[in-house]
Amino acid sequence: MANQNKSVTVIGAGLAGLSAALDLQRAGWQVTVLEARARVGGRVHSMHTFSKGLVAEGGGEYIDSHHTRMLALTKEFQLSLGDVGSWQGQSGDWGVFEGKAGPLNDSGLWGTDLNVEYEKMWRALAGLGRLVEDPHDPNTTPTAIALDGQSALEWINQQSAHPLGRNMFTQHIRSEYTCEPERFSLLDLARNASMYYREANQWPATYRILGGNDLLPQAIARQLADLRLGAVVNSIKVEDEKTVITYQQADSHHVIDSSFAILAIPLTTARRIDFHSSLPTAHQKMIDEISYGAVTKVLIEYRSRFWHEQGWNGRLFTDGPIVLTWDATSHLHSEHGIITAYTGGAPGEKLSQLPDEERIQVAVSFIESIFPGSQDLIENTATIAWVNEAFSQCSYMALAPGEVTNHWKTLSTPAGRLYFAGEHASAIQGFMEGAVESGQRAAKNIIEKEK
Repeated sequence: MANQNKSVTVIGAGLAGLSAALDLQRAGWQVTVLEARARVGGRVHSMHTFSKGLVAEGGGEYIDSHHTRMLALTKEFQLSLGDVGSWQGQSGDWGVFEGKAGPLNDSGLWGTDLNVEYEKMWRALAGLGRLVEDPHDPNTTPTAIALDGQSALEWINQQSAHPLGRNMFTQHIRSEYTCEPERFSLLDLARNASMYYREANQWPATYRILGGNDLLPQAIARQLADLRLGAVVNSIKVEDEKTVITYQQADSHHVIDSSFAILAIPLTTARRIDFHSSLPTAHQKMIDEISYGAVTKVLIEYRSRFWHEQGWNGRLFTDGPIVLTWDATSHLHSEHGIITAYTGGAPGEKLSQLPDEERIQVAVSFIESIFPGSQDLIENTATIAWVNEAFSQCSYMALAPGEVTNHWKTLSTPAGRLYFAGEHASAIQGFMEGAVESGQRAAKNIIEKEK
């Protein structure tokens, strides 16, 4: 007989938890959301500390044109979008490799057209993607075990592109997956390629929410009847008929029972929760073993967009101490502009170890070395290192060799009355869309289970 106590506790008020809570509440369920931070949004964190009303994203940034759930939510909550073009590549991109800097198509500088060599890597990636027929279930791939036993680095080294083209693609791995290529499963790279890159160099338009991506989680949160901030979950016990959750809020300790629970936080922080040995072995191993990447952002506001005068669009691919830059305000018309220096993988881990001011100075100095005088135009700066953020401790999931075949199915399988949500529980890993998809799916599965 179905449980008549239609109650759910959602742990985490990022987009995954908020999306799940919204759908459950609308279906008539009693929903309590516990969020450890003093704000909602999780790894969606817009920075509002700049002048002239400018905003830049410290966390989740891009909404692709095929991200139907995010687009539907922005429409529902009447949020406007700014078109920023493709984040994978654009006309006017520059490179900084082996101590040289300039447009990627400057063959006199590089000894080759780097755009052409980079395109070779993308064509090879498209071929790799065609090995995975179903990116939502990569373990059905006939060569899944063999691919999962290899790293992305092994594949990169096998390609015929110019060494600089392979170097540039390494920076792509560090930026898109925020890990080193030797620590990234070739099966997961192939799975992502199957989803997004089966056609070489066919990249969708992308968007940001005008006024900040954090407007969406804030809008969803306003719809919820029971959202508790500063609520740090200490333990979860999954029983046959209910879940029992203990949490601390300020100096008070609380216990909450509900029919179901949804764990919508990164598994890095889930490792601090005591599950009282109530999880199946596969789920506990998943929590203990899943790999995540590291990323930092340094956001630099300049009083004028000097990059336009240089014939540069603000985007750099580099093998230096920062991995990638872009114009965080490319969708806005203003004299001031913000450059984001985005650093993942080993360089991101290294920058995470620095104090904020030193990390900012690394990025400022790097851009100054290419564009002398740019630092004199700086108005404001901000930075975040996500591995240092207490309730994230990571960028997003980056499955290491062996982890796809070991954990993929478990990521989206409930542990009894405990369901999992977050970008890690979605095939659309690393995106806000994936977080929403996982939350909506968890809510749907709970609702249907109790019908």
